[in-house]
Amino acid sequence: MFRSIVIFLFSLLLFVSCGTADLRPPHLSYDKVDLDLKKKGLAVVTNPPIKELTPGDWKQYKQVQFIIKDVWHSNFVRFFTPIKEPELRMRVYLDFEADAMQVEFLGGEKKGLIYGLEKKSTYQIAADTGKVYSDDTEVRIYLESLRLYLTLPWRLKDYSIIQYAGTKEKLNQSYEVVYFTSVQMNANPDTDQYVGYFEKKSGALEWMEFTYRELFGFYQGVLKYGFYEPWNNQQYPRRISILDRFEDPDFVHEIRIEKIEIPVKPMEEVDKVLELPEPGK
Repeated sequence: MFRSIVIFLFSLLLFVSCGTADLRPPHLSYDKVDLDLKKKGLAVVTNPPIKELTPGDWKQYKQVQFIIKDVWHSNFVRFFTPIKEPELRMRVYLDFEADAMQVEFLGGEKKGLIYGLEKKSTYQIAADTGKVYSDDTEVRIYLESLRLYLTLPWRLKDYSIIQYAGTKEKLNQSYEVVYFTSVQMNANPDTDQYVGYFEKKSGALEWMEFTYRELFGFYQGVLKYGFYEPWNNQQYPRRISILDRFEDPDFVHEIRIEKIEIPVKPMEEVDKVLELPEPGK
């Protein structure tokens, strides 16, 4: 109850005081997509100088599993999530065919607990309850944001609106800048925007400005992608830091990827392992 009251009051205050964030670079303040800038922006994403950084296609794998450590340096932000510990190892199972996912806690007080998402429906699996569906917005937003952060580098090429925004110096580094969104060019309360910063010499995605309209229309944050390592003959970032601003000395939230793998068992079989035995057996 206390959490719900705090969230309501905080949301009301921000709704009254803030409008919809617009991440478009000033020179892209027009309504129609420039096809030449789309072609150039897509080339930055799909044809990097280091060919191993060329984005793959998640759907070709059908299912992918990440072993991660979820690290929080902001207790305030973590308060609005279902995560109760500042560091927690997890198994994150993504099913691209079924538009579903699971997160299993590999440590902590709730070791073995699974949160799941099937399209927009949430559930949890625990030893004492089995699989129980719920309408938990807090869990759904956490799972959807985790999936977004983990998969975004390979999803950028699929956005319907892509516009090259030129080069820019950021923190003494030179970047190619590309703007991404869908539906329409300008900011609106239902569509998120992204501005990617690709390091010029390698082509690696290193920074991403982003909005999260479902949280707050005004919200804009920064993702820092780094520690690229080989996986299936391609390079993929192993550390994703979420910050409020580029210049911040510390992160709000960080995802440290320990392993990426193709799961041996489909999600349904994993569920069956955790189901309660029938009485008397």
